[in-house]
Amino acid sequence: MKKSFWLPMMAVVTALALTACLKNDDDVVQCTPNTLAQDRQVIDSFISENGIDYLSYNPTYYGYIGIANPGHPDSSKAAADSVVAFKQVIRTFKGSQIVTISTDSVYQTNNGAKLRFSDFQAGSSFHYLLSNARKGGSIRMIYPSSVNSLNFNGCQQQSLSNGTVIPAYSQVILDLTLTAVKKAN
Repeated sequence: MKKSFWLPMMAVVTALALTACLKNDDDVVQCTPNTLAQDRQVIDSFISENGIDYLSYNPTYYGYIGIANPGHPDSSKAAADSVVAFKQVIRTFKGSQIVTISTDSVYQTNNGAKLRFSDFQAGSSFHYLLSNARKGGSIRMIYPSSVNSLNFNGCQQQSLSNGTVIPAYSQVILDLTLTAVKKAN
């Protein structure tokens, strides 16, 4: 009788152990990131619906980029030693929902020095703006959720310290406006 008791008991224990091993961690939300092709379809629709025909995909910037406004025609473009300032607005969108993440005006480097055109690396969005626009000019960039730009994207919803909630699969919009161009002293 003891043998007949232990055999079913061992079968139940083994089944429970295997079930525990196969169980997913319920605390971790599993998601599948969009592919670049999926993101591009979403962004292309957004561009078409909003009449933003100046944007085009550029693999160098891992996203869409274009000159929204070339700036004041009477102003000169920045020279390498020009002192510059700009306004930066970061937003995300998922469908028609647009969330503003931050709006900053930048006048100096991290160590407090005045910003110069030469401070920006060729290939950066800031260098692109300074190379193509005059004072008052602006560029817009849209980064796909599948590209880890600015860490405001991906397949999981994110909550920022300021209370802003970024929906999962959001695309990132970066608007840069050149607010000042001055000759170096």
